[in-house]
Amino acid sequence: MFKLFKTNKKKLIVALGICESSVQLAILKVVAEDQINGSVLMHAGEAWQLVVNDEVAITDNNPLPALQSLFARYERFDFKKQPVQIVLGSSLVEQVAVDRPDVPEQDILPTLQWTLKDLVPIPAGDLLLDYYDIPVQVAGAKKINIVAASRSKVQPWVEFLHNQGMVVAGIVNQDLAMVKWIDEGLRSMVVSQSAGERAQLHIITKQQLVVSRRLSAGFDLEVINPENMEELESLSIELQRSQDFYTGQLRQASLADIELAINHKNAKAIAEVIGAQLGMQVSMLKYPDFTKELAAGDYSDLAAISGLLWYTSAQAAEKVVAS
Repeated sequence: MFKLFKTNKKKLIVALGICESSVQLAILKVVAEDQINGSVLMHAGEAWQLVVNDEVAITDNNPLPALQSLFARYERFDFKKQPVQIVLGSSLVEQVAVDRPDVPEQDILPTLQWTLKDLVPIPAGDLLLDYYDIPVQVAGAKKINIVAASRSKVQPWVEFLHNQGMVVAGIVNQDLAMVKWIDEGLRSMVVSQSAGERAQLHIITKQQLVVSRRLSAGFDLEVINPENMEELESLSIELQRSQDFYTGQLRQASLADIELAINHKNAKAIAEVIGAQLGMQVSMLKYPDFTKELAAGDYSDLAAISGLLWYTSAQAAEKVVAS
């Protein structure tokens, strides 16, 4: 999402997750084979090790001081000319499905710039836009998903990173970047919630986002009571509705499993109840292997880890196309 730029020889890959309540920083560092100590991610023929996975809370609804604090904490790293992938939490973007304009691809965003004024609460002159195709649609539909953010909000963060000498490789919304958590070839429903934000439901097929929606504000999955059967049944009904849409209107085979990415001390008990109510396998979303040593474990690092996965996948795809 949003244009990727080329960088010089990379020693670091940086992902920055900016969400409602925190700024997250994750850093991969290239390591020689004889220096590998722990889990690594193989990318571009080299081994990359997760050396930083950290966050700072946001105060006064302003992410910039948290961003500055994080980079001051890791000033020992040489960030000059290194790529940084920005991931925006769901509360920082607006998403809307619209009919695909009958214009050349390069003209789609300029065409939509002014037609979105009644669909998103961001002034037309302040829109930062991108879109992605919906891979599976209702018969006869030709829609795209528009992702909109406030340029005036994002600009100070980008300027700060530029002042560090970094190259902003791209900006992506967390909902889309999360597709890289699911192995290619698999289909799954993922239910997640970042602190201070609404719970999200995603149906992912072959690392493509087919269904994405915010659950009702009444479902706070960080505090939901695993012994409140009525509340959990209401949640199960919401999940079943998305399953029915996927199998009915989209005419896809039923999903076999649901994965939860929520910070709750009784998350496994909640998964068991939902699984029993829906007759499906419900489990916790598995962290990528390369995060084994530094993963937060409570998904508070969901945006930043998604950024690393998104960036490395995009670079790999770019090389395949170039070859």
